[in-house]
Amino acid sequence: MKDPVLWVLALLIGVQGCLHPRAFIPAVQSIHLPTLMVLGGLMMLTQGIQQSQTLPWIGRHILNHLQQERVLALFMIVISVLLSTLLTNDITLFVVIPLVLAVRQQAHLPWRSFVVFITLAVNVGSLLSPIGNPQNIFLWQRSHEPFLQFFGLMAPWGLILLVGLLLLTWWRFPAQAVTVHLEDPSALPDRRMFWISVWLYFPFLILVDEGYPWLACLLTMGLGAVYRTLWRTLDWGLLLTFSLFFVAVSQFSSFVTPLTLMGTHPSPLRTLFVSALLSQVMSNVPATLFLESAGGSMRALAYGVNAGGFGLFIGSLANLIALRMAQDPMVWKEFHRYSFPFLGFSLLTAAVLLQWT
Repeated sequence: MKDPVLWVLALLIGVQGCLHPRAFIPAVQSIHLPTLMVLGGLMMLTQGIQQSQTLPWIGRHILNHLQQERVLALFMIVISVLLSTLLTNDITLFVVIPLVLAVRQQAHLPWRSFVVFITLAVNVGSLLSPIGNPQNIFLWQRSHEPFLQFFGLMAPWGLILLVGLLLLTWWRFPAQAVTVHLEDPSALPDRRMFWISVWLYFPFLILVDEGYPWLACLLTMGLGAVYRTLWRTLDWGLLLTFSLFFVAVSQFSSFVTPLTLMGTHPSPLRTLFVSALLSQVMSNVPATLFLESAGGSMRALAYGVNAGGFGLFIGSLANLIALRMAQDPMVWKEFHRYSFPFLGFSLLTAAVLLQWT
């Protein structure tokens, strides 16, 4: 268990268990299995797409034809938003960030800014969709909203953030010429695995939307039966982390109740700002699990915890993944240079939408 997040969670659960032993069993029982089934099924499908190596193959061929830094940056942002809407934000990072690191070796690009803007892009793209990130998956399952209705709640705000990010990208990256030539690896992409994974998305989402997450999860296990390597590459650590989030947050609720922060009848704006600020302290997934029971506006909570993914790096697990992949201490400073203003922009636009729509 090398992930420091898992160690912190395990330590936190152990300390809270010693302080309040009777809360441990109810905390374990608080694990929301339908959410884990949806998350696990999505991870299996996205692993099939990722391991097929089809998307990096397509990406390399497109990048080889882009000869301007600004166009290259805009392409990276748009593709990151689109992929994170469908494949979850962490999988998108594992597809796109390696392309940036490969380009870094050839062209004189501000690659740190590329990494930062891609990280912002996956947070924007993932908030649009019920399946874009773990907090949305949980809220979607708990609210029982239809897929398209949940998407409709998030779309106006997400599109505003996307326009803002594209304008920021246009300003940051100049229209100067670049030359990129990425060689294809010797192994060809597995197009059969790719298309099977893609087509399984449709019945998977229909089954989840109709309230059968266990059957949807069982469907994706069929993909694992055909391609057994997917079981080895599946991010079991993420599933374990999410499970421990449920336990740790439930234990924490026995010391501090959500009503302490939210009040008995929280307004949408209070829900928005409390959830965003709490995400800056404990990350947006545990903040979602903690505040969901407070009874505030689900839309405001979804806006708040997704806005909380900007700002401090701890706001979202996707931020940690991207910054660790870059393996450069200067990237952390560059990230906060843009993420804090974007946090302010996201909160301002969310507040306006909650007040006027």
